Amino acid sequence: MAETQSSDEVPDMEEREGKSGRCMAGAPNVAAPTREPFLVVTLDGAKARLLVGLAAFVSWTNLLICFEGLLRDTVIYGGGVVRDPFFVAACVLAATGLIAAALWPGPRKRVAEEGEGRPRRWRRFLAAAAVLGAACAVGGVALSALATSNGPGMWLLATVLGAGAGCFIAVFTLAWGSVVAVFDMREILVALCAALCVQWVPFVAVGFMGAVAKGALAGVLPLLSWWCLRGFGDELSEIVSAVAIRPASTMRPTVPAGADVGSDRVTARLSGALFCFAFTVEFVWTCNVVMTSEPLDEGLFWLVYVCVLGAAILVMGVILGLMERWRAYRMELFYRAAFALAVMGSVALPLSYHHLFFSYAVVYVAYALISATMWILAWAVVFMRKLAPRRVIGCVFGLQFLALPCGFAAAKLMQWYAAGHIGAELLPYVGFAAVTVLVVAYVFVLPERTLLLLSPRLLKLSHESLDDRCRDVAAAFGLTEREYEIFMLLARGRDVGYIEKTLFISRNTVNTHRKNLYRKLGIHTQQELLSLIEDSLS
Repeated sequence: MAETQSSDEVPDMEEREGKSGRCMAGAPNVAAPTREPFLVVTLDGAKARLLVGLAAFVSWTNLLICFEGLLRDTVIYGGGVVRDPFFVAACVLAATGLIAAALWPGPRKRVAEEGEGRPRRWRRFLAAAAVLGAACAVGGVALSALATSNGPGMWLLATVLGAGAGCFIAVFTLAWGSVVAVFDMREILVALCAALCVQWVPFVAVGFMGAVAKGALAGVLPLLSWWCLRGFGDELSEIVSAVAIRPASTMRPTVPAGADVGSDRVTARLSGALFCFAFTVEFVWTCNVVMTSEPLDEGLFWLVYVCVLGAAILVMGVILGLMERWRAYRMELFYRAAFALAVMGSVALPLSYHHLFFSYAVVYVAYALISATMWILAWAVVFMRKLAPRRVIGCVFGLQFLALPCGFAAAKLMQWYAAGHIGAELLPYVGFAAVTVLVVAYVFVLPERTLLLLSPRLLKLSHESLDDRCRDVAAAFGLTEREYEIFMLLARGRDVGYIEKTLFISRNTVNTHRKNLYRKLGIHTQQELLSLIEDSLS
């Protein structure tokens, strides 16, 4: 929507949902026959472009970093000659670019006043990045097909190609992150989950392709992603300035440029937890390849990806079904699923000596769920914390791409240590270490209580209707201007320390105003404040 909803429009929307549309967290709700769907399942032009373009991008990225993807050669199992240096260089460059974008303070005001030239230049920049990514991927596929030995020249060339691919990955991760961030999640959650499932379809076909077909696929996917991305409007330069792309009226207004440029603890916790998840999955993934007695038969690769595709559809379908039934965003369900599958993949590692197919499939499913969790939780942080998309996307995915080569290096170190030992005896200890990292991340780094700061129940509201709701409550209870400012920040899940820094007032002053507004509202906790706003929906 281009403008804030009027006070007359909001009650109409809420009345359609009615009391039956609301539910307590975790409690099922009986749907009224005439009630509108909570999640949008229809595909208009914008959502179709999002589905196809994002699926093409993430599929292309994973096809290059997975062992059984496009870069597998015949010299060393798992694509060791070309895939390994390509993978490390691509991840390191992508992580560097994304983290730099997250830390960059943003453009000065004069940059936003340059007129029409800047968007045009950034459109050309995205096109150049897509061509670079396609060229590097095709070069990597050709190199893997021609590889006959494991020499330094081959590693050097693969590293150069991987660095070029990493630049493309960083730019397009920011671009697609900005696009996802400006949609209302109710509008695109089904399309987003569909894209993250469809990405595995090309994997099923890769096992039956020759070198020429693989090269064509490597070149077409980034160009297809760029073609879908360019349909999202004229302001593509805003992937850098963090002002959102506005492709269609179905999108909601986004966070202004420079909003909340400070650090955010929830973003840091989310990034740290997903770093642990990605590190562990890559570690277990690589151990399956380098520490087992025999590699998985090539003829089973396609079956692994069929299992991954089916499991991803099933898990995401169940989660979306529960959200629709409860008529509430339940972001923690994705987090739980990613944690559960990652633990199962780690536990299955000791079985890989005799049941390698099972261990492979579970680890791939865990990776698929972790990828979905990253995109969805990153959106939730941008929405509820009012952070610039560039900062959240850069931090979350930058640490993800940094975790992958770290997990790979740890597995290689374990392989070196196991050279004089029996690998089967070490695998249970490796699995135990992986589970330990996951448990620490789930319990201490990003516990589920922290996800409540994203207030999934209040995500039914857009930014505009949430602001309107807060103004209505403030007017009804006679809050002062300062109390209203603090009330708005508390409604976003902010703590006292953040409010102190944002409003440039002392902690004692914040506590005094908070105590006064709590007294006026007749509440005692921040959770009761959120419930008060939600209760006004009826």
